[in-house]
Amino acid sequence: MLNLIKSDLYRITRARGLRGSFWQYFLAIVAAYAAVVALLVFVRTQAYDMLADGAASPFTSEFPSYTAYLADMASGIVPLCVCFMVAEHVLQEFKGGYARTALSARVGRLSYVLGKVAFAGVLSAVMLLLSIAVITGCAWIGGYTFAQADSPVGFLGWLGGYWLNIWALAVLSLVLVYATRVSPVSYIGAFCFCFGTVSSLLSGLAFSSGGILRVLQPVRPVLETLAAWLPSSSLGNLKFGGGLFWMSPADVWGASSQALTVAPGVQALIAGVIWVAIPAAVVLLIARERDI
Repeated sequence: MLNLIKSDLYRITRARGLRGSFWQYFLAIVAAYAAVVALLVFVRTQAYDMLADGAASPFTSEFPSYTAYLADMASGIVPLCVCFMVAEHVLQEFKGGYARTALSARVGRLSYVLGKVAFAGVLSAVMLLLSIAVITGCAWIGGYTFAQADSPVGFLGWLGGYWLNIWALAVLSLVLVYATRVSPVSYIGAFCFCFGTVSSLLSGLAFSSGGILRVLQPVRPVLETLAAWLPSSSLGNLKFGGGLFWMSPADVWGASSQALTVAPGVQALIAGVIWVAIPAAVVLLIARERDI
């Protein structure tokens, strides 16, 4: 399995001509952050003041904490790029026949599938750490400030929670890849996972149970619980930064929430582990039933 992971990483990081998908997505992330910093620098110039005619800048340069800033900048684009990279890589293996060759020549289905799950975890960690490095550089260039410092526990907890939940989203994307092997379905599904479409739908149904969908009132706690425990919800909560680990459930979900929750920071870590394990088991089941 380790050799499979090394092979996957080698194929996405081919440096010659920057042909590996890793470089393409990473350069896209760098370009996006460069545009944000350039825009922030521009709004501080006299040219912007003349164009805005004295209006206040819509951009903030102060954040509650360093981790809150990281979460704000990384949200959306980093998880989406990881999910797209994982989906693209596995789809190419199916189309190019690499998956069949690997199974017939070297490994069994269990090792192959677990290798893809582990590859998604390694890629999530690498992209997150590199993005943090770029985002930190943007903070220095853009002159961002932070209201308070993160504690070591808060920073490490935030880092672990963010990584686990990005990994979970990537493995959820693998479920669609293995189940359909259709590129549009896989990419659209990954997009919906990353941007909280499922959690928003569940929350909307729970809210409607008090009005036009009263028939759902008995299952409202279930709907709210599912929405609260999804990885996209955990990433959304991690926008509070390391401070999430000192907040209560009521601070995050409100006193009227009927969801079954625990301490938000701890829940972000647990949810990441759960949503890595469950989709991994589903992917393995699909791989056992379908011909690769």
